Formats: sequence, C-alpha cells, structure tokens
Amino acid sequence: MSRAQLPFVAFVFATAILGLPGAAVAHAEHEAGGALIWNEWSLTPDIVIATVLATGIYIAGILRRRAAAKRPWRDAAYFAGVAAVFIALATPIDHMAEHLFAMHQIQHLLLRMIAPMLIALSAPQAMLISGLPAPLRRGALAPLAGSRAIRAIFGFLMRPVPVTALFIASLAIWQYPPYHDAALLNDGIHYTMHVTMLAAGLMFFWRVFDTRPSPAGASHGVRLMMLVAAVLPHIALGAYTTLKGEVLYPAYDVVGRMFGVHPLIDETVGGFVIWVPSSMMCLAAAIVVLHMWGKQEERTEERRLARLDIAVPATGAALVAEAAPKNKAMALGVLGFTLAMFVSAFLIGLIDHIETHARERAKLTHTATP
Repeated sequence: MSRAQLPFVAFVFATAILGLPGAAVAHAEHEAGGALIWNEWSLTPDIVIATVLATGIYIAGILRRRAAAKRPWRDAAYFAGVAAVFIALATPIDHMAEHLFAMHQIQHLLLRMIAPMLIALSAPQAMLISGLPAPLRRGALAPLAGSRAIRAIFGFLMRPVPVTALFIASLAIWQYPPYHDAALLNDGIHYTMHVTMLAAGLMFFWRVFDTRPSPAGASHGVRLMMLVAAVLPHIALGAYTTLKGEVLYPAYDVVGRMFGVHPLIDETVGGFVIWVPSSMMCLAAAIVVLHMWGKQEERTEERRLARLDIAVPATGAALVAEAAPKNKAMALGVLGFTLAMFVSAFLIGLIDHIETHARERAKLTHTATP
C-alpha cells in the first residue's frame, strides 16, 4: 500500500465508524407495530456529521485542485456513494431492515457493494487529502502514512487473496443464522456487522478498481478472478436462501415482521437480493475491469510506439504474435468468469434438487408417522 492510499483508507474507516453508531443505537428505539411510517428517519448526529464531513472535505479538495483535470463523472460517483451509505442508514430503509429480512438485504447491498463500488470508482484519495486542513494532514495523516507497522498491516490485507477472503467473509459470517439473529437483537453486534461490511466492501472494490497498473496494482486478470471468487458465494448462498423450505432467521418474528409478511416469503425475497442483484454488481464490476484493461493496453501501446528504441512490428503477423500473450490473458479472464456462471448454474440446480428431495422425504416421514 502506498503512502497516498493509506490516508484515504484511514479516512474512510474513521467516517464509517463515526457514522454507524447512531444507526445502531436507533435500532433499539423502533418497534414494528403498524404500517411503515415514512418519516422514520435516523438523523442522529453521528450519521449527519459523518455525511457532512465526507461531503465537505471532498468539496474542499475540488476547490483546492481547480487546476487538476476535470473529472465530473468521478465526482458524481463519489457523492452517489456517500449518498448510498446515508440512504442505507438514515432513511426509513434502516427502520424496515430491522423488521424485514428482504429489506435488510437491500440495506446490506447498499453498504457492501453499491456504495463501496461508487466510492472506489471515483478514486477520491487526492481530493480527500487535499480537502483536509493542513495541520491535520501534517499532524495526523503524515505520521500515519509513514508508520511501517500500519503500512505493513494494510499492505497485507489489501493483497488480492486476503481482501477477497475478507469480502466473502463479510457476507458468509453475517448470513450465518445464529450470528445474523444475534446482530438483529443486539445493537453492539449489529454495529459491528455494518462496520465490517462497509469496510470489507471498500477494501475489496478499492483493490478491484485500483487505478495503478501492475505491479503496483493487481493485474487485470487477477481482478477478474477476484470477482469470480466473490460472485460464487453470493449465487450459492442466495440460491439456498431462496429455495430452502424452512425459516432460517426467527429473530425477525421476535422483533415483529412488518406488514404481516410470511417468514418464508420474506426470506425468499431476501435470498433473491443476495442471489441476483449482488451477482449483477459483480458482473458490472467485471465489465468495468475489462474496460480498464483495454484502456491500459492502449496507453501501453502508445508509450511503446513513442519510444524510439523499440521497433514497430513490420508485418501483421508480427503484430499478432506480439499481442498474443496479452490477448491470451484477457481471454482466460473472460473464460474464468464464464465458467463461474456455468458452475453457479449447476450449484443452483443441485441445491434445488437437494431441497426438493429433503421436502419429499419430510412429507413421507410425516405421513408414515402414526
């Protein structure tokens, strides 16, 4: 991890930790009785302060870097990412998420995937660092960025394998029914759930959308493999939650499900959110990575042609031979993602078969019981 990256990572973690306690405390203040009240907003000081800081510092950075190249789409992506976190934690979505498994998965989709993807795509580190007051940059962030221990820890965690494992764990651990129910019934655990989801998402997509080429950043083929590894658990877990025949998360009945929704219907819709929208986010990320890969190849080729000491291939065959290794790497990445989709389809069919067989056996056992 470079010194330019570490201040941004520290800022994001600080903002996440500052903004979530209010949402966690607000969980204990709501009850499920009656229909949804659309003015049920969690506008606690923590969430408001975190949102204002994240927005204000970035705007200050834009104003201080007016001479820099204009990047309107990146600015829009950053503000949309911050807005996604705010929507997940401060709007009535937060209230509904406490009483509907399906809405809870939408909230997690915002925190783990949509917001981190948008923020990472914006590459906001330069704007955020520029937007901080000079005394804070010199007195706090500079020593933090210069710490060998911190850089070593984050450098390890941001490697492709550890960061992908953390991202998958942020889904698998918190969807494990005992842990999920415990988080729903305990504010402190719920706070930890949201912090780890947001942090894991930011770290993962920061690595996937890293603007630095290899070797400073991961190769684009590795990034595609990271997304393949991430999408498979979403498909498998989402399919299982959608197709299973028993209630997995009874804590929602303890706190009270909204609108009188049947538990199995609630969990089926929630499983679909884990299954399809989350997988589509990984597919969208893969398309972005392929686009970045193509752009990187164009820049590399332009630099190569600009150097006088490298001869331009004289024939079409020579040009094809030179491009073959790069094309092979890209083809392997696309093939890996395609194979992952076929494997996922097989897993879904297998899960459905197992669930159907289990239900039939349960019916036969029930019928045979005197």
